[in-house]
Amino acid sequence: MTEPVGPALARALLSRELRTLRGNTPAAAVAGAMHWSLAKLNRIENNKVTIQPLEVEALARHLGVTDGDELKRLVDLSLASRQRMWWREKHFPDELINFIAFENDATHLYAYQATFVPPLLQTRQYAEALTSSVLQTSPEDPAVVSLVDARMKRRETLMARLAGDQPPSVSQAIDESVLLRPIGGDDVMAAQLDHLVEMAGRDTVELTVLPLRLGVHPGLSGAFELLTFTEDRDLDVVFIETPGTDFLLTDAENTATYRRVMDELLTMGESLAEAVHKVRQAHRPQ
Repeated sequence: MTEPVGPALARALLSRELRTLRGNTPAAAVAGAMHWSLAKLNRIENNKVTIQPLEVEALARHLGVTDGDELKRLVDLSLASRQRMWWREKHFPDELINFIAFENDATHLYAYQATFVPPLLQTRQYAEALTSSVLQTSPEDPAVVSLVDARMKRRETLMARLAGDQPPSVSQAIDESVLLRPIGGDDVMAAQLDHLVEMAGRDTVELTVLPLRLGVHPGLSGAFELLTFTEDRDLDVVFIETPGTDFLLTDAENTATYRRVMDELLTMGESLAEAVHKVRQAHRPQ
């Protein structure tokens, strides 16, 4: 590996490469040779489980890999995939945990939100007010605190990456109604708008606002977050959060649809700074 990667991306890359190495050899034959169940090999190749470094080396050798550097690269991927990161300590649904893990490595972070500020762009006070309202409990409730803490950790990680040598790109589209909804009250919303303007001024951050005058647009089908990776277009990940069940989409055919929607939304919007200015002008005391 030329650059370090986190556990989610490492596991995805490793599972893909092991499946490629197997080629046309029947899975049952490889599983038998490794003294594994067919189910175990299927889980490895479908990115459902991690695989120990010794097993990776043995499997790679069985599949014809003899080059020492290539074996080391595959073993390094296995080691990276087994790192224990902070999000694994959280008792969240698997879909959210896996999405946070991928987010840590994404090259480009996209999102569309129609009802509230995208998670990575929220201030703590805004996140507390929003989450306590959604969960219909107080901001001090442990469930609220846990979710907000995780959201702030995600934001902290993003800010650190943006300040690094290889910052990710961030492209997010927000419906104008989000700016008009004073979640947490006027003071909290004012601070949130300030933060959005500050973020929009960063070199690798693109924030756009879809004005209400547009009427219909592709984002009306629902909010989502999309992650892409320079390593491979087929590694795209989409996260959809709902009041009941969250969804993590990794199938290339499905994620390609969200790529197209996101591209269109980013071309339809207007400058976030201009939109915030209009909101503040409209609410200025006469």
